[in-house]
Amino acid sequence: MKISRTTFRIGAVLGTIAAFVALAGSATTKAEYRALMIRSEALNKKYHLGIYSRAPQGMTAPEYRALMIRSEALNKKYHLGSWAISPASATVSTAGGFSWSAFGIGAAAMLGVVLLASGAIVGGRHGRRVPRTRASS
Repeated sequence: MKISRTTFRIGAVLGTIAAFVALAGSATTKAEYRALMIRSEALNKKYHLGIYSRAPQGMTAPEYRALMIRSEALNKKYHLGSWAISPASATVSTAGGFSWSAFGIGAAAMLGVVLLASGAIVGGRHGRRVPRTRASS
């Protein structure tokens, strides 16, 4: 298929114009480039990206957040950091009365021991029983 010279010239001119428009649209001055860099730096700082990231090197933001949540929960559980109990607020009760809860636990334990021993004695005697035979007359 032969392309006519006129069609070829029109295509070449349109291609050249398109190339100039593309280059002219992307060409920026030093001032525009500097403004773009300042804006990018400000956005990075605002959204904690790049060097402004709160996460340590080698950690993603979700990993770092999970670590902080876990650390806070452990601090709360073991009373560390801001969850620490100050010695002045810690109260120690020294009740001089009888500890009925300890008595109840001890009584229940002794009842269990007595029942186990009774069961062992009855079970041991029952197993050694010799059947009696009738004497013939």
